[in-house]
Amino acid sequence: MLQGLSRKTLNIIILVCLVAITWLQLMGKEDEQAALEPLKLPPLHDAGWQSWANSEGVSVWFQSGGTIDGGTLVIRGAHNSSTHLTLPAASWTIPLHQGLATAPSEEPAVILINGPWSDIEKQAMAALIIREQKLQPMPTTTESWQTCIRQHLPGALWLAQQQGMEWQQLGQLPQQLSGRPLQAPELQEWAVWRLQQSRELRRNWQDEQTRIDIQADLAYHRLPAGTYADLYTSLADAYPQDVTQAVDCLRTIPVATTPAESNQTASQQ
Repeated sequence: MLQGLSRKTLNIIILVCLVAITWLQLMGKEDEQAALEPLKLPPLHDAGWQSWANSEGVSVWFQSGGTIDGGTLVIRGAHNSSTHLTLPAASWTIPLHQGLATAPSEEPAVILINGPWSDIEKQAMAALIIREQKLQPMPTTTESWQTCIRQHLPGALWLAQQQGMEWQQLGQLPQQLSGRPLQAPELQEWAVWRLQQSRELRRNWQDEQTRIDIQADLAYHRLPAGTYADLYTSLADAYPQDVTQAVDCLRTIPVATTPAESNQTASQQ
């Protein structure tokens, strides 16, 4: 059928076909993205945490909350140990001393106090804990999430969950991805996952006890205060391609580097 056509005509036909194929592929991607409507996510309310600077440099955070009967105190140690204490609103000194028997000691740690006590009382609690347990500052003041993770939060979260990790463990992704073939999810799978994750993140934030644990993770990993909210809001208009982009970026990070070195490497990409 094409035998009588000149080489120039054939080249034009081939070029037109390639343009048509490319156009159809682009239209398909546009249709796919149009099918995934942005989520209308209610904003997360401000948790109201306040940091307390102390001479020992230990990370301490206060929040008004609890009940008229008392509140919660959390000590998160550097070796992934954690102590949760429920203390009365009044006469809390003896229960606090008793609870410190199994609390982290002589190691870097963070302290969180949520309750009806005054700031002076909370400071007294924290000072007592730091002194009695000989707590130390966390070894680094820089966040432990690489630039790649912060740029592709939904994709990083999806990858972490495929490795059995939770949101606060995203900093371990470069090591976990080493040598493992990974593929982005299909559009429908992503749509369901994205909706489920947004609901779970919001539900956890609305529960006071879970919100305390979230703040403990943020403080322990030296993450900015808005990190959890950023993760939540980033799901609204995220697409499956975010997974591929996160993988491509994370695999440029040498797995043996420290978090600070990883941040520097990723920022140079």
